[in-house]
Amino acid sequence: MTKTTESKWRGLIEAQASSGLTVREFAEIRGISAATLYWWRSKLRQESTQLVAVEVVEHEICTPQRDEAPAFELQIDRSVTLRVPSGFDEAELRRLIRAIRC
Repeated sequence: MTKTTESKWRGLIEAQASSGLTVREFAEIRGISAATLYWWRSKLRQESTQLVAVEVVEHEICTPQRDEAPAFELQIDRSVTLRVPSGFDEAELRRLIRAIRC
C-alpha cells in the first residue's frame, strides 16, 4: 500500500463521515464500492489503534500530603486515572496526554 492510496481513502472516509450520508449513499454518488469503503475504514481504524513506544524518564515524583486532595483527576478510561496535584507542571502534563493519545 502506498501513502498516496492510504491518503486517498483516508480522505474519502473523512468526507463520508462529514457528509451526513450513509456509506452506501456516499459510495454510490462517488462511484465506488461501499464494501471497499467499509474495508478501508476498518483497516485504517486498526492501524490507528496500534500501540506506540513510550519513553520512560526519571522524574521527581510529587505526592500530595495525606490531607491534601489532588487538584483534579483526569479519567482516561476505566483503568487509567491521572491524579494531578496542585502546582503541577503544565508542559509535563501536555507531554503525558500526547503520549496517551497516540
